[in-house]
Amino acid sequence: MRRFKAISGELIVVAGTLLVAMAFFLVFTWGDSAVTMTYITVTDKIDNSREGKFDFTVVAEGGEVFALRNSESHGIYSASKVFKTLEIGKRYQVLVTGRRLPLLGLKRNIIQASLVQ
Repeated sequence: MRRFKAISGELIVVAGTLLVAMAFFLVFTWGDSAVTMTYITVTDKIDNSREGKFDFTVVAEGGEVFALRNSESHGIYSASKVFKTLEIGKRYQVLVTGRRLPLLGLKRNIIQASLVQ
């Protein structure tokens, strides 16, 4: 029984350390200001907006899910406009910010999109 208590205490310390490390990572990368250009083909568009809160999601070919939110840190407030311009089945050059961490439900944010001919 003593050995079990010692092992469970060690597991709590390890789990706590991992949670603290993850919290620091998120705090220091949350406002990731890097803008990356990529190409996507839109396979699905989801509008979960309600009560004045915009919540747009786009699924790209290959399964990656992108969010469309206003980006205050970049001075961009056109998420709804970008969402309306995207059409299913078309290919776009997009500018994205943020990181993709599916385990935590974080998605890259599309801030601009241009149709590729």
